[in-house]
Amino acid sequence: MSTYVFGDIQGCYDELQALLSLIKFNQSNDQLCFLGDLINRGNKNLDTLKFMMSLPNIRVVLGNHDLHFLAIATGTQNISEKDTFQDMLDSSELNEIIGWMRQQSLIIYLQEFDSTLVHAGIPPNWSIEEAIKYAHEVEEILKSHTHLDFFKNMYGNEPSIWTDKLLGWNRMRVITNYLTRLRYCKLSGEMEFKHKTKIQPEGYQPWFEFDRQSSGQILFGHWAALEGVTGKKNILALDTGCVWGRKLTCYRFEDQQYFSVAAANN
Repeated sequence: MSTYVFGDIQGCYDELQALLSLIKFNQSNDQLCFLGDLINRGNKNLDTLKFMMSLPNIRVVLGNHDLHFLAIATGTQNISEKDTFQDMLDSSELNEIIGWMRQQSLIIYLQEFDSTLVHAGIPPNWSIEEAIKYAHEVEEILKSHTHLDFFKNMYGNEPSIWTDKLLGWNRMRVITNYLTRLRYCKLSGEMEFKHKTKIQPEGYQPWFEFDRQSSGQILFGHWAALEGVTGKKNILALDTGCVWGRKLTCYRFEDQQYFSVAAANN
């Protein structure tokens, strides 16, 4: 059995299948983990989700695009011209897709590899244990009858920093933004959302540049502009921009090997 973790798929179903063929994926024995943004911007979102839902050994963390889809699919937000998941919204299986996605995680810790999986990042003002605890607060809401209220209130950049005193939707929004949208921040955990490239804003650094006590690995997606490079041995960036014409990448834990396929439109 091998365990693989994949960067952002974003509806790039053909490339996902090509990468699975490259690694000689065995559905009965291998476990696949996905770092969020399963859908949107690509053109085969329904195929991607239906395939994932069919897999027996799969672990998923949700990304900002996945949460955005859920907000639209549940009628709490309006679709934008950039969104490409109309195939999912039109599907007769929409309710099953929504139900499956609402059961997924925002963070996963794989004890056997001492590795944490998250879509965007973990701020320097949180330990891994705290991140897992706070993620569970949002996960429980996603599974509950209050999920519609969450989708109505999750958008926005404020508050920009965590404090234990945060309550209600402000608390949930900060947790969600850290785990699904974070790129640049300060040591205090204050976030900055305008900059998405490798050119950092004054006074801020990439979240992974700050020293962390834990010796375990953190694997994340979300930040295609990094092109898979963090400069940190134990922090692995796996979004290599497939939907933007670059490549789709996965990582095998057992031998620390990377595998990639070129985007189909290259």
